[in-house]
Amino acid sequence: MTREVETRFLIMRNGVIFGELYPAANSAPRLQMSDSAAIKTSLSGDFVEPEEIDWLSDEIQPVLVIDGVESPLGVFLPATVTPTETETTKSVKVTAYDRCWRVRDTYAESSVYFANGTNYISAIESLLTAAGIVLTVKTPTAAAFPEAREDWQAGTSYLDIINELLAEISYNPLWFNSQGAAVLEPASVPAAENIEHTLDDTDVRSLLLPQISREMDIYSAPNVFLCICSSADKASVLTATAENTNPQSPLSIMRRGRRIVKVTRVNNVADQAALNAYAEKLRNDSMLSGETIRVTTGLLPGFGVADVTAIRWGKLSAICVEHAWDMELQVGGSMKHTLERVVVNLG
Repeated sequence: MTREVETRFLIMRNGVIFGELYPAANSAPRLQMSDSAAIKTSLSGDFVEPEEIDWLSDEIQPVLVIDGVESPLGVFLPATVTPTETETTKSVKVTAYDRCWRVRDTYAESSVYFANGTNYISAIESLLTAAGIVLTVKTPTAAAFPEAREDWQAGTSYLDIINELLAEISYNPLWFNSQGAAVLEPASVPAAENIEHTLDDTDVRSLLLPQISREMDIYSAPNVFLCICSSADKASVLTATAENTNPQSPLSIMRRGRRIVKVTRVNNVADQAALNAYAEKLRNDSMLSGETIRVTTGLLPGFGVADVTAIRWGKLSAICVEHAWDMELQVGGSMKHTLERVVVNLG
């Protein structure tokens, strides 16, 4: 399949595009995602020094153009800018992070307080607004604080507060999508009905290259998850247990022949149902065969953070969670994927 591929790097000021960055000669900017990082996506590369840009406040939006169709790849704030000059050229080496960097670097100036009954999403949005984030994609919840909260002292990062609140309602950690919007969403089970992408070696649209590696590491992985919430504000201790009893899972109680317990102490949850969901998320996250799969494709738009991805490669047919990807943003560039295989197999 022949595609016309182009990459662009737009300069944004106050949300409006007003200029463009151009990669330096022999430079291939990189866009990377790691779902285990506090700030999930980053952009780095060498660029021709632009005539006009405010490195302190302007943002960069990389765009992948395939057959004339533009796909934004995020919005990034420059973090380090290193000028380089030769006799004939001036360039800058740039490292930039998604808008989560702005949230991480916003700190409470006094203790943070939320009244009894405050909705979790409303509380999180108020923190995002204070950090200068106005675009959000959210899944509403009825979960609210069962008592007043004042758990966070001056100097606490807003990102730490937000991720703590998201965990209490079994939502994913904060991340930002290709449009630069904050995403507040429940953690999804990596199952067939939640597949977001398919990489298939029999389908040219997958652009799979003939490279694949697989490795296993399942030693001492837990199969029983006990969660305990015993905050001073609660009248009684809440507990929740989730067990891996899936016969397909090599980590399950029956397959291992023993119970391997992981105890997690939780400071706060909305209620018993939220704690149950928290334990189930830990169990679901663990229900990986321990197999890491690495594949390389052509440049593909639309990938976010921890996407559920199906892969078919010869006899391998599996559902995976995408833990990391790395895009080489140039014509003919490749995209490297690091995936974790889950227990559920495709039919």
